[in-house]
Amino acid sequence: MIKGALHGLRTRAGFNVEVQLSGDWVRFNNIMNRFGPATMLLAQNAQLGFAKKYKKKVKQNIRTGGKRFGYPGHSDKYSRYKGRKGGGSRVLYWSGAMHDSVDVMKLSRGRVGVGIPSGTKRGKYPGERNNKLTISEYANILEHGTYGGLEIPKRPVFKDTLKQDMGGIKGLRNFMTAEIVLGLRAQGINVTRM
Repeated sequence: MIKGALHGLRTRAGFNVEVQLSGDWVRFNNIMNRFGPATMLLAQNAQLGFAKKYKKKVKQNIRTGGKRFGYPGHSDKYSRYKGRKGGGSRVLYWSGAMHDSVDVMKLSRGRVGVGIPSGTKRGKYPGERNNKLTISEYANILEHGTYGGLEIPKRPVFKDTLKQDMGGIKGLRNFMTAEIVLGLRAQGINVTRM
């Protein structure tokens, strides 16, 4: 509230203006001092919560061979090869190594991501002489496909899970907004979504 405003303010008569705080300014000041760090912590926790749900869905879609996305099956030649080497018939799933390697990973500046850590190796299959590809390299081939020579159709399970099961970037934004609002309200900060 500004006293003196009722009488009109003139530049030369500014001496009649007095500022008086109205309301619980101590509480407001405490809230504003906590707001930045509290929001940052809530955002990090919301991002982690979304990542855990995303990881669970990716693993489920790998386990089912991406069935819900309608990925093409294996060629007859590759199915026979997989059978000889002890692999299962499901798309995206041979021994479970890729499925088991999906994890939530810490990135820089408090961010997290879901993927397969680079350099993660798998055990050798029966009768296998060498094991050149890491699990993340194999997953990358499946995600993007290959062309020329050995053609592998793309089966973008990470991308499709994010878009179709998690709502994409909009789904992430909505999830984080809801978590931040709930967290701030739990701290006594009333938030109105606009």
